[in-house]
Amino acid sequence: MWILAIIGMGVLTAVVHLAVMGFPTDGVTVSHTLLLHQFVVTHGIVAVLGFTINVLTPRTTAKKLGWPTSPWQIKYGFQQLGLGVIGVMTIWFQGNFWAAALVTLYIYGVSGLWTHTREVVRKRRETGTTDWVEIGNIVLDVIYHVALTWLSLLIPGVWSLS
Repeated sequence: MWILAIIGMGVLTAVVHLAVMGFPTDGVTVSHTLLLHQFVVTHGIVAVLGFTINVLTPRTTAKKLGWPTSPWQIKYGFQQLGLGVIGVMTIWFQGNFWAAALVTLYIYGVSGLWTHTREVVRKRRETGTTDWVEIGNIVLDVIYHVALTWLSLLIPGVWSLS
């Protein structure tokens, strides 16, 4: 699961950032830094990779996945690029903008849950076996979004209505 390495890069850069700040002990600063680095680093990397593999090399990517290539792949690559741009924008825009970034990620996450679930069902029907990698992707997606939400709830102003 390559996504674990990318999430790990966001955590690693956040830890380095926290070290440069002298490892602050208040939860707001730690949560803010961890979430910021997930937005910028993790989603930035996903955006660059997603755009590259789906827009610049769609046939190769589709073949590796065992899926037919289609124009939707290009749309998906641009969607990933958009998520990455929103992630990078969280450097300058904070507060409620972070809530908007999270809602966008939730919708993207639902598309992943939908796709992975359909793949589990399809593979089960066709082969009679359970694809534990797809199940792992579903579980990871849920845990990741819960963690991002939890971090955001610890930061004042993210979910405020004012």
